[in-house]
Amino acid sequence: MKKIIRKAHLAFVLALVVLSACNKSTVSQSADLTGATGSTSTTLPVSTTVPWEKGAPEAAWAAWLTTFAVVDASEISESECGVFAMLVTDESLTFYSWDGVQWSDKSDVLGGGRGKYPLKVYSSDYTNDGVVDYFVTYRTRKNSGPTYGGFFTIPWSGDMRCVWSWVDIDNGRDISKVIDRPEVDQRKGKVYAAGYVHRRYSTRRQLKYSPSANSFVFDDVFQK
Repeated sequence: MKKIIRKAHLAFVLALVVLSACNKSTVSQSADLTGATGSTSTTLPVSTTVPWEKGAPEAAWAAWLTTFAVVDASEISESECGVFAMLVTDESLTFYSWDGVQWSDKSDVLGGGRGKYPLKVYSSDYTNDGVVDYFVTYRTRKNSGPTYGGFFTIPWSGDMRCVWSWVDIDNGRDISKVIDRPEVDQRKGKVYAAGYVHRRYSTRRQLKYSPSANSFVFDDVFQK
């Protein structure tokens, strides 16, 4: 009977040793994925299941920005669709995703951007889904001419869910990807512009997101 107990005790101890070794291996692997040890160069696909230390995307983004002559940089947008950010440099707009190790250029989804001379990227939850979206302003001529703006977001649902794109803007008469001479209240996360001009008024209106149409509309149109 004592021999049986000893054998059972030995098996239990061995199991603890193996479990401890596995835990150490997991911790080491997690450190590699954050890039903290500098011992890995593997590029992983975008996935919310990729482990990294808390704050790793933010720290890597701050370090990444020091390598550019930055005109403006966005906040980080994080959701189940992935982790993303935007950067404006002189005459260039770029879009990046975090893969668990590094920030990777995904600017092909911009479709060339909305204009040749980007000015600023505003970060806010414009679609009211709890995820940071972007509103980009630009000019068509350098240092001159009117400003324009467009919303770059991901839709709430549907076949294009998790696909970043420039969203339609409906002024009550025409549909476009841009608005002229926008005004942005960054603190409140609101964008204003001149909408459909009625013969009785031509005031500036706030743009609001309509999930049913997956587009932005002016609030006076929104209420009709």
